[in-house]
Amino acid sequence: MLPVEEAVHRIIQSVKTKGTENVALVDGLNRILADDVVAPMDLPRFTHATVDGFAIGRQGAKGASIPKGSRFRVIENVRAGSVARSLVKPGLAIRVMTGAPLPPGADAVIKEEDTTLRGSRTLIQIERSIAPYENLASAGESVHRGELILQRGTKLRPRNIGILASFGIHEVEVFQQPAVAVFSTGNELVGLEDRLESGKIFASSLYVLLAKLKASGCVPVSLGVIRDDAAHIRKQIRSGLVADAIITVGGTQRGDSDWVRDVFRQMKIHTKIDGVAMSPGKSFTFGLLEEKPIFSLPGSPTACIVVFEELVRPALMKMKGEIGYQNPAGSTIKMILDGKVRGKPKLRKYVLAMVVLRDGRLTAIPINRGHRGSLMPIAKANGAIILPEDSLEMRSGNEVNVRFFDGGP
Repeated sequence: MLPVEEAVHRIIQSVKTKGTENVALVDGLNRILADDVVAPMDLPRFTHATVDGFAIGRQGAKGASIPKGSRFRVIENVRAGSVARSLVKPGLAIRVMTGAPLPPGADAVIKEEDTTLRGSRTLIQIERSIAPYENLASAGESVHRGELILQRGTKLRPRNIGILASFGIHEVEVFQQPAVAVFSTGNELVGLEDRLESGKIFASSLYVLLAKLKASGCVPVSLGVIRDDAAHIRKQIRSGLVADAIITVGGTQRGDSDWVRDVFRQMKIHTKIDGVAMSPGKSFTFGLLEEKPIFSLPGSPTACIVVFEELVRPALMKMKGEIGYQNPAGSTIKMILDGKVRGKPKLRKYVLAMVVLRDGRLTAIPINRGHRGSLMPIAKANGAIILPEDSLEMRSGNEVNVRFFDGGP
């Protein structure tokens, strides 16, 4: 069996990044940027007021503060979106709103509440000294023209959409979304559209994977549920080749009704991985057919999800062009254990966990109740405790490494 890191490396080396397409800015949400974006202009474009107040200039030596008690005659009002028509000279001021361009001749803005009217609405007195450049946002203060603002491979979040919009960018080049075909096998399984007969169960792992694929920015293609029959399975794999990748669920354990290795051999699928030193999930199999990756996951819901997060997600991230696919779920985070866990000889063990914030520290509570055929532990878990190979028993209070599911908390 391969170590987990070697398995990830082989998978990543076997898949290719998709092509690119241009989409409208908002349609780029959660898509992966296909090229670096550099600022087409300074941001802010012009120096502007950051408060409502009065734009004033130096009366004395350059760089000196204007003293408290100084008086100015107001000669104009400028709202945001307008520009001043007048020049600010010593003893003069222009009233400006937040966001209004700084009038020529001014080098600071005094807050309106730091002034008082004297005699008429056109004469003000400042009630504190004011230094040069106070209450201003300078042109280019945030970003200079030509500066890198978003890197190729970035997943476009709402905040990124806002940044691009602030530069007037209305269209983005993104990587195409990989289509992934998924089917489950098992004589005991039925789909949600089927009648639940005696001895049957719903193929819950299939729907978890379809949801995870959609959430991760792929296009899920459900091929449904089929029985453990080699001919049907071969046909389903063939039909799945219209997609960019295929995920099969079930049939990886060595037994009478488990088919993966036989079908891989019959279809001449180039097997690159046949077992990984991890628990659960050691029966994972991976291969290529017509250069399309085929991931065969265990049918157990717990094993299925763990394998998807650790071994399948890196490949999908590379296919999408996303940064960080070499370490897809992010670095592990050290947390305090609340419970008891034990490793396995020669296997990296993953224990589902519920992460909570307790007394200011992240705490991992292992979810040991239930069995691997149940989705209930997964419903409570938002991550997994990762125990290195040959780990000894760990108890409450010990530090453990935890990785969040879905690439984050």
